[in-house]
Amino acid sequence: MKNPNCDNDHCWDENGEVRVLPMHKLENHGNLILCRACFNYEIRYRRERNRDLAPDCAFDLPTWESLKVYRGAA
Repeated sequence: MKNPNCDNDHCWDENGEVRVLPMHKLENHGNLILCRACFNYEIRYRRERNRDLAPDCAFDLPTWESLKVYRGAA
């Protein structure tokens, strides 16, 4: 069940809310638009990957609630 607004493919609901997950701490480094299920998958990946990365290279691990809701292309 793919959400057409989600950038990943671990969706549970084809019409669920999607939010904007920054790819990097610095602006203008891109974003992922993810549903809740794909967000959870991405955060698990980032947490696991951070174990092998230097602290200054580690991924951010924001909460779902801290992300902006994606309202579509402006």
